[in-house]
Amino acid sequence: MSWIHGDARPASLAAKVVGGALAAGLSVALGALLRAHAGGGEPLMAVFPILLVTCLRLGPVAGWLCLVGGLLGAWYVYLGQPFSFVINGQETRALVTAAIVGGLIIGVCGLRRSALRKHEQVADALILNEAQFRASFENAAVGKVQTEPVSGRIIRVNQAFAAMLGYRPEELVGRIGWELTLEADREADQDAYQLMLDGERPAYIREKRYVRRDGEVIWARASATVTRSPKTGHPILAAAVVENIDEQHRSRLALVNAKQDLEILSAEQAATIAQRDLLLREVYHRVKNNLQIIDSLLVMQRRRLSDPEARAALAGLRGRVFALGLVHHQLMGSQDLKTFDAAPFLEELSSNLLQGVATKDVRLSVNAMPLQVGLDFAIPLGLIVTELVTNSLKHAFPSGEGAIEVLLKRGEDDRVVLIVSDDGTAAASSGSEAAPASLGVTIVDGLVRQLGGTLTVRRGPGFHTEIDLPGPVV
Repeated sequence: MSWIHGDARPASLAAKVVGGALAAGLSVALGALLRAHAGGGEPLMAVFPILLVTCLRLGPVAGWLCLVGGLLGAWYVYLGQPFSFVINGQETRALVTAAIVGGLIIGVCGLRRSALRKHEQVADALILNEAQFRASFENAAVGKVQTEPVSGRIIRVNQAFAAMLGYRPEELVGRIGWELTLEADREADQDAYQLMLDGERPAYIREKRYVRRDGEVIWARASATVTRSPKTGHPILAAAVVENIDEQHRSRLALVNAKQDLEILSAEQAATIAQRDLLLREVYHRVKNNLQIIDSLLVMQRRRLSDPEARAALAGLRGRVFALGLVHHQLMGSQDLKTFDAAPFLEELSSNLLQGVATKDVRLSVNAMPLQVGLDFAIPLGLIVTELVTNSLKHAFPSGEGAIEVLLKRGEDDRVVLIVSDDGTAAASSGSEAAPASLGVTIVDGLVRQLGGTLTVRRGPGFHTEIDLPGPVV
């Protein structure tokens, strides 16, 4: 049968010509044989079976060669004489009838051959599609499953899905797919799948847990669609893609747990910081209160003294204690409990010093830039300003009138410049150069060295002290 239907590969023109010629010769020989044994018109009949086989095998070109050659040969055999165009009417009708029948045979065989070729092309396309689908299905990196849509019985699985669950592919065929899902997830999965089966959702997409052959539970993302009958719309096949997301899911879960732990730790840290701030404010408050107690003791002691120098010494000590207490008061009210702005601090400090000599008509101005300072910088700064302003108030104005200016500005290379100046009598401000250094001068000199700065004094007119300091580290 395969020889009759012909080869799927088309024959060359030379093969068709040779085949047609041989078929014509064979039909002539067969016709002569029939003529010799049976007589009559049998030579024409010998063309048809050979023509039919030739057309089916080699096509219309070889068929026409076979028909023409066979008719000419049969004509000669039929007449039984050398070739001649002189024939009677009966012979003519026989030849014409044979030609028509042969043409019909060639036409029908051509149509059949064309139909067979199209059928072969369709079959080849189906085979190719099946091969491509099989390669895509079997060699996919993710799991693929085909099931009966209603029962959920597995029809086909690929190697990736079987390996993911620890099986061989043939071991899963015929099983119910829901048996592979963790029991705790089945009901919710089946409900979501039923929505797709009923046409309420276009696809089924779920992150679910599967149970491996060894009992281990793994996470996977399954997405399925249903193929429906074009005529009835009933589901006929369900196809699913299953991706192993166990590592991603565990990583995500670990990240969520870590985030929760971090939030707990952050809350604990915030509580600890709040507790620390509360304690630190309490410390600043207690220090301030203790310094106020010391100040009250100094006031009581000063009242019991009659010596002017001793009373003046206690007054100076009160100014230093106030400076210390004011630093802690500023820190207690700051937001970070570490730094505060030096400008309002110097204004309040200077105002308090001026109030201690209210009997004098002295004007005090403070021009300070905003500067965040910490405890280590603020205490020396406050004591320096206290000593310099107190010195001017005590010595620069014998007449009781004058002006003092406190200036805090930015210097070069992020340094800080503090200037305390007055317009009083230079001699009164400076004292005798031969006299020993006072306690205030000693304190200022020591504090400037402690801060790593330099001190410059200029006398007349008035008394001008300039201190260059490194910027505070906060």
